[in-house]
Amino acid sequence: MLFHSRLVTSPIPATAAISPVAATAKAAAPMSLLRRPLFLLVLVASLGLAAATGRAAANTEAATTFVSDLLSKALQSLADKSLTDEQREKQFRTMLDAKFDMPRISRFVLGRYWTTASEQERQNFQKLFEDYVVRAYSARFSQYSGEQVKVTGARPESDTVTLVTSQIIRPNGAPPAKIDWRVRKQDNDLKVVDIDVEGVSMLVTQREEFGSVIQRSGGTVAALNKTLQERLASGDTSLAAPPLPQKQ
Repeated sequence: MLFHSRLVTSPIPATAAISPVAATAKAAAPMSLLRRPLFLLVLVASLGLAAATGRAAANTEAATTFVSDLLSKALQSLADKSLTDEQREKQFRTMLDAKFDMPRISRFVLGRYWTTASEQERQNFQKLFEDYVVRAYSARFSQYSGEQVKVTGARPESDTVTLVTSQIIRPNGAPPAKIDWRVRKQDNDLKVVDIDVEGVSMLVTQREEFGSVIQRSGGTVAALNKTLQERLASGDTSLAAPPLPQKQ
């Protein structure tokens, strides 16, 4: 008996053809997935920049108002010729304590000697330094009469510090004197941390001159405190004199 074998074959389906549109869609999907995180990153960065810009603008506006108010009150005190020297110094001290960051200023002025001074020497210096600033600046400001101070602008120097620019307008037509105020924001409080007069920093001037006194006196803060006591007793405020423009 003959047996006939028959090979049974199943048809192999041909690979389905991919349309150009589908291919494009598949290729575009990974690119879309790649672009999405990039878009979100740009969006977050843009929102962060906008928020930072808004904060800087708010800080600048607040610092400008702060300095304008400070100058207005200072000019009112200067215009009151009925005040005695003692009364003027009292008003100036009140303004200094309220508007200036005297602890920070004291530490900066003492510089590297702050770390080597004892706690008692630091406390003595802070008190003597404030007494000296009150005496020196109230005496210098008392020479002014008829001047006006105009705030001319402001710009942020950091997230917390704003530089407010101003000019002293003299009544005799002399060129105005430029005074810049560095205002620092801490929490919700604003304080002046430095004054630049025609580009000369109050803090840097005092730091250099006080440092020279310390070096000439054996390198101790106690020696500087003694010098300040002697100057206050004699009424001599020529040491680290305020860098304010002279009355013309």
